Amino acid sequence: MLRFELALAGSRRHTVACAFLAVLSSGCGGDDGPADVPDPPPDLTGTYDLVSFSSAVTGGATLTPPAVSGTATLQQSPANGSEASGSIGYEMQVPDGEGGVQTIADQGTYTVRTDGSWEQEGRLVQGIGTFSLSGSTLTIQVTEPALAVSTLVWRKR
Repeated sequence: MLRFELALAGSRRHTVACAFLAVLSSGCGGDDGPADVPDPPPDLTGTYDLVSFSSAVTGGATLTPPAVSGTATLQQSPANGSEASGSIGYEMQVPDGEGGVQTIADQGTYTVRTDGSWEQEGRLVQGIGTFSLSGSTLTIQVTEPALAVSTLVWRKR
């Protein structure tokens, strides 16, 4: 422990001592530590079943099983700050508008951020939008490009 003695008279000694201690203590902790590290986005790793789907393909209607069905598998890498990315593969069966069923299948990568933004790069589908996770329900809203605008709701198995 260091001991400092100041040979100053009266209140001036007190003022100088307080100033000196304030300078010393400012380097000892306080708010000068490392910057706050942002919370990572949620880990979306898992297999999901389709709960509902709406898009131009559905004429804007929200379809639920048994009219639509599908599964998605996401594998997320550890987050880097407020962003995480991973692989996605999915297959959905949707009405083709002529009494039959059309299969939409794709695989690729996705990126999520703590601000709720979603980006998807697949072989067939690329999209930008938002996501939310509430319990085991993952909702993805693709807002661009115009042909990919859709809302997908998935439930984790």
